[in-house]
Amino acid sequence: MQHRKFILTISALVLAFAANLPAQSDSPQEVKNQQLVMNWYREVVAYGHVDLAPKYMADDYVEHNPNYSGGRAEFVAHFGKTPAQAIQPNLPTKPDRVFTKGDYVVIVWELDGQEKTGKKFKYNTYDVIRVQNGKIQEHWDGDAKNQ
Repeated sequence: MQHRKFILTISALVLAFAANLPAQSDSPQEVKNQQLVMNWYREVVAYGHVDLAPKYMADDYVEHNPNYSGGRAEFVAHFGKTPAQAIQPNLPTKPDRVFTKGDYVVIVWELDGQEKTGKKFKYNTYDVIRVQNGKIQEHWDGDAKNQ
């Protein structure tokens, strides 16, 4: 339960930070980091081409999602369960917001949910990715309902 509260607190802070970002220019390195992360997310995560994981992910990658925590091998095993699809030029679901600060890229998603009563609602979740030496080094996600 404390883990869930921690994730919800972090989620609220990330979303509050994202909503109040002043207009700014990313540095050339931040632009590269964001491009790397978005290409990884599109090719490896969304379309399931785990064979491309070494292109994007560090050998000593760390996954912080407790559902499949571990390294790159565990990530590949988890996402490799679903057959790969043809890589498309765009993500199947567009992120609500993407921002970069130094080595960190944050992707914020607005998703649809439904209560047991059938009432529909929208909620936000996020991915935080740390880039180091041109590769994805760490990943956290804020979808507390899956943790």
